[in-house]
Amino acid sequence: MLAGTVPTVVEVPQLRALVARVPLAELVAQAEHALLGAGLLLVASTAGVAQWRIQQIGEREAAADEALQSVRTRLPDLLSYRYATLEDDLENALRQTTGDFTDDYAALIDEVVRPTATQRRIVTEAVVNAAGVVSVDSDAEVVVLVFLTQSTTTKNTEEPAVSGSRVEVTMRRTDSEWLIADLQTR
Repeated sequence: MLAGTVPTVVEVPQLRALVARVPLAELVAQAEHALLGAGLLLVASTAGVAQWRIQQIGEREAAADEALQSVRTRLPDLLSYRYATLEDDLENALRQTTGDFTDDYAALIDEVVRPTATQRRIVTEAVVNAAGVVSVDSDAEVVVLVFLTQSTTTKNTEEPAVSGSRVEVTMRRTDSEWLIADLQTR
């Protein structure tokens, strides 16, 4: 057997019987406090996430409004020109664009618009009739559906030819400005 001394009992524990197997009230209270801390942590984190989502939604709504306002002025500047002021009008048109679309539109100007407008003495005016947000990809990119009318006269026409178009315009925030990043007919 074990050699050595056996410790003696200093104090006899006071054990009480549980009535109908119900835990003691002091033990239940301790368990509630433990859950209260976890509950408060859950509520605080949920409130933080909700506040972040509300802020994110607000930023996207603001982006949609700004892009919509911008497309109403930039699209007519992009699509309107007069043969008499063609170079200034086309420079202004390119200032409305950003990204790869700037290069694509510059190529279209060089290959089609400039030679045709000069030869046929074209004057075209674009007017936005209606516009609405299709999607908000982020607070820096918004897609807008635009209904517009273009009136075009040439050296051979007295009355303008009027045509309606529906275009989907991708607006992208560049620094503090919303510029045209893409344009697709629909």
